[in-house]
Amino acid sequence: MAASTRIYISDAFAFGGQPAVRDLLKAGYNTLIVWSIHVHEQGDLIWNDTTIVSNRVYKPGPFDLPNRLAQLRKAGAEIIFSVGAGENFDFTNIRNLLGGKPGGPGNIIYDNFLVLKNEMVKAGGDIDAIDFDNEDIQDDSDVMINFGLTLAKAGYKHVTFCPSSYSTASWVAAWKGLASLGSQFVNAIHLQCYSGAGGNISRVPVWINDFKGVAIIPGLATNQAQPGPWWARDPSPPHPGESVHKVPNVAMFEGANWENFLYKQNFPTIDAALEAAKTAASFFFYCRGPLDFHDGRKFQTGDAVFFTGVPWWGSAQQCDAYYLGQPWTNIYNPYPMQNGCPADLQAQFKTWAGKVQGGFIWLYDSIISGLLAGGCGGQMDKPAATALAYRQAITNALG
Repeated sequence: MAASTRIYISDAFAFGGQPAVRDLLKAGYNTLIVWSIHVHEQGDLIWNDTTIVSNRVYKPGPFDLPNRLAQLRKAGAEIIFSVGAGENFDFTNIRNLLGGKPGGPGNIIYDNFLVLKNEMVKAGGDIDAIDFDNEDIQDDSDVMINFGLTLAKAGYKHVTFCPSSYSTASWVAAWKGLASLGSQFVNAIHLQCYSGAGGNISRVPVWINDFKGVAIIPGLATNQAQPGPWWARDPSPPHPGESVHKVPNVAMFEGANWENFLYKQNFPTIDAALEAAKTAASFFFYCRGPLDFHDGRKFQTGDAVFFTGVPWWGSAQQCDAYYLGQPWTNIYNPYPMQNGCPADLQAQFKTWAGKVQGGFIWLYDSIISGLLAGGCGGQMDKPAATALAYRQAITNALG
């Protein structure tokens, strides 16, 4: 059986529009893991900083998530939503809202996750599993059991675990506590082998032994942009991040290929535009006055026009352009891994060949931000090629 290849996707997908969908279709991962859903203390579901379900109502937000994920699922990709992350209190909030038992209709956890799933189904897709990235109370197996039972009642067929700990104890207890739902209800362990869990690189055999019958899928991180792919930095008022470069008196050339246009938004100042810009955008231009193109495109004073990919500047005295570019370094993969390029990850995955059922990459967003810095020899106008190279690092090593 071919190794399962998985990748976590976040804001670069949320705000990356159809270009991000095209990248991931071309890259051909088996599974896409939407990261990260946070559970508010009142039960709202927040994808990173954007509320998508509140009080049992789906909020479409600034992106068409259901229809874009449906395209990928129809192409054969499994879709998983990850809940939790480091330095958050999502599972603490889930525990409090479930009140020590599984939730059903009327419980806000049950209801909101049912709304989330139904919205994906309505668009022609689905959610194949919920990924438990429980990093705030990982020793509490009961909350993971009750959450899993709640999701099963809401129609979810599977969950996956994403441990960042070295100890298997509470995760094994949660797995056994969900055994009544079938041997494949917990159908994968996304074992973190980076950042604070880098020691799991040598502990993969322990997880294999303790989770007999469950697919063990370890993950590594790509390089990360440093000082970071941030358009704006505090303190208030926001100011350009260290990675922002300005090109005065230009806009995207009207005769260029606009296939990577993302969105347009109006702002009273350039500082406001920088503060609101998303990491999916690699560049934008901001209009200090009206701009009319010969092809009929019109832009007003205050319009910021965002793109991914590589700019093609054209003279425009009433506009200024901004783009991101910064160093890219290995800050999450542990020593002795010197880098987070595909070849480096392939070397590590090769040590697991024949032992695990696949591998995952964290994170598509860092592939995009790394390309802005010229990392790993990739090209910003060909992000799909770099995403594919990371997938091939898994398949070549484990195959």
